[in-house]
Amino acid sequence: MVRVLLICTGNTCRSPMAEAMLAARVKAGGLEDKVKVLSAGLAAYGASPPSAHARTAMATRGLDIAAHRSRQLLPEFAKAADVILTMTAAHKRAVAGMVPEAAGKVHTLAEYAGEAGDVADPFGGSAELYEACAAEMERLVDKVWQKINHLAGNSA
Repeated sequence: MVRVLLICTGNTCRSPMAEAMLAARVKAGGLEDKVKVLSAGLAAYGASPPSAHARTAMATRGLDIAAHRSRQLLPEFAKAADVILTMTAAHKRAVAGMVPEAAGKVHTLAEYAGEAGDVADPFGGSAELYEACAAEMERLVDKVWQKINHLAGNSA
């Protein structure tokens, strides 16, 4: 089982959107028994729902994240994960600082996709900003999916 953990700040925008996109690829590939996807936040408080604009951006892609509730990153999540993908380099440093033994498996989403840069936080922004963020993550998740699929033992 390949366990992928996606991290952002509050776990109400970026990481739940990326989780939904990656989980949809897992389901479409019939790999639910080989790949588990989870998201969490470095500063997630309570069990907050995804932002309205995040829900809308995902709905336009046929994905429903309404049932998602934010969760705080716990050290055991990082320890159990095989791959940890963060939205920013600052998140990557924070995770590695929190769980030093996980440092070797923490990458930014862009880095794991073979690119540079951070996925900017759309929190509090317009629907257009969320859509742009979702489109960027969709492109990165497509690239990342090939690596995850390979880790799960598939060559496709």
